[in-house]
Amino acid sequence: MPCHPLRAATIVPVLALVLLAVAADGTQAQTRDVKLSGMGTRKCSEWQHWKESRNTEARAMVLEWAQGFISGHNVYARAGTETANPVIANASVLIPLLDSYCQKKPEDRILSGVAEITQSLGGAKINLSPKTPPAQNPRPEAKDKLDS
Repeated sequence: MPCHPLRAATIVPVLALVLLAVAADGTQAQTRDVKLSGMGTRKCSEWQHWKESRNTEARAMVLEWAQGFISGHNVYARAGTETANPVIANASVLIPLLDSYCQKKPEDRILSGVAEITQSLGGAKINLSPKTPPAQNPRPEAKDKLDS
């Protein structure tokens, strides 16, 4: 039986987060990089453009992606040490919140808006900041340096 594209858009983020939760305990999960793809990586300006051009298909795909992300968040939050409420957000809740977020921050990724919405609805804190690489010694010791 073929998988509907919108169903696949929901399954992919959930599976990614479930695999992350299974692969690491709560403390390790906070320090690992997470790679995301799909509609959440698009800019808020595109969400606004789709609204203005009445592109309901693209907006529906974003909503499916967002609900999959939130579902994955719920699974991931249960695996961690921090207590978090499960978040349930249907389209009638997500649309106005994402519209408002994207109107204020058109250059942000849709992911950032969905993460903020998830937190505002009682979900766990989601750190979207990229990890900074560890500091390197600017003057490494020379291996062949003579002792004085």
